[in-house]
Amino acid sequence: MSSVHNQNGLASPASWPDACNSLKFSQSSDGTDSTSSHLALDVQSNSLTLSGSPDVVIGLGDCLGASIHPSGLLSIYCYPMTKPKCGSSATKARIRAPSPISLQLENTSGDATKFSSDIALCDSTLVPAIRRLCTGSGVGERRRKFLVLVNPFSGKKQGNQICETFVKPMFEHANIEPVVLVTERAGHATDLMKNDSGTDLYQYDAIIAVGGDGLLYEMMQGAQLRSDKAEFFDRVAFGIVPAGSGNGLAASVSHGCDEFDATITNVFVICKGEAKKSDLSLYQTAAGNSYTSFLSLSWGIVADVDLESEVLRALGSMRFDVYAVWRMIALKQYRAKLSYLPAGVEIGAMPPIDQPVDGNWTTIEDNFLCFWALQTTHASQGMFTSPASRMNDGKFHIYVVRGKASRLNLLTSFLAFEDGSHVKQKHMEIIECTAFRLEPLSDNSHLDIDGEEVEYGAIQAQVQAGAWKVFY
Repeated sequence: MSSVHNQNGLASPASWPDACNSLKFSQSSDGTDSTSSHLALDVQSNSLTLSGSPDVVIGLGDCLGASIHPSGLLSIYCYPMTKPKCGSSATKARIRAPSPISLQLENTSGDATKFSSDIALCDSTLVPAIRRLCTGSGVGERRRKFLVLVNPFSGKKQGNQICETFVKPMFEHANIEPVVLVTERAGHATDLMKNDSGTDLYQYDAIIAVGGDGLLYEMMQGAQLRSDKAEFFDRVAFGIVPAGSGNGLAASVSHGCDEFDATITNVFVICKGEAKKSDLSLYQTAAGNSYTSFLSLSWGIVADVDLESEVLRALGSMRFDVYAVWRMIALKQYRAKLSYLPAGVEIGAMPPIDQPVDGNWTTIEDNFLCFWALQTTHASQGMFTSPASRMNDGKFHIYVVRGKASRLNLLTSFLAFEDGSHVKQKHMEIIECTAFRLEPLSDNSHLDIDGEEVEYGAIQAQVQAGAWKVFY
């Protein structure tokens, strides 16, 4: 019995039995191709080779899994790369429909009973081995179970369609059992994440949000109320499939993969099964409430555009552009005191919000136009707002435009958010910190955490480095 090795060269307990070496396959689905040959797994190159003249090499990096039909047809489910749409900054795009590779197991003995036995052998050994290499982490061999929460009202109300068209088929190809739950009301996802929800969330390998950032935000607020919060975030992974208006986290994931299509990229990454430690942040308000965030806090014109444009939700992501023009015409000044702990300066416990910060903090009091604290590269789809951010860098990147900037300055910044060139503008200040406190001194704006409004007033935040696991 020969071993299948993983990408680190370590022997896997699941093996490719010697009996498989005698099996022959052809590239013809009906077995009429005159050339038949053996299959071999090459773990180092993460590929499957059909020996012949020449050899046919199937790279498994773009594949999610495999299955074998009772007829002996072995299907390997691939989602190869293609060219992105014209004008995209991404260099790659993944096709939206599977391009299966089909290999027909041959009945070399002519014995129907032996052929059935060979098919069963493939199903119990060859298929799991291919699945293991497709994921690169060994998780694909066993059938995983994911809870999929769908918000049918997010964005253009396409959550259910996206789940049926992409999530379910791709999960099946990756040997994942989806348990789909459609949210019915605001706060439903929050309640589902709590200890007393009546659902044992530990039975799931991961929880996937099909919706906008708001759905995942709701889930985080429920999770932070759990008595076992640390264990929960350590054991259960999270993923997002974009179906909202903003889709900031999903856009950040696809950007990190240098891929154009956030929908197919996020489902593909989830199926591959590699969840990585990522940062959260904990916000505290003067009213005594706490919020868990994964994306951003905005105040000033950005918060106004995001929240007040809800009346234009039917326009999808275009609502932000339309409302931003109006807000710049009716431009307001926003006054606040900002205190922050620069990145690299050690912090212990956060000071109570009603107590002054210590001497390690930097404090600014001024008029502002824009305040945006980010933890991901994209605050929404099409807005490359924080190019230097990484999902596990342990810090906030705060983008500030002070009140002395002109409408033209502000307009050029909004236009530059698309490609990230705003970071080069003189009027754009960038602060890297691990904690901050914002104390609004004017009452003419909103506080917006991950696209959701929270009570107005003094607010402070601290990064929680590596606090959760995300597929990216």
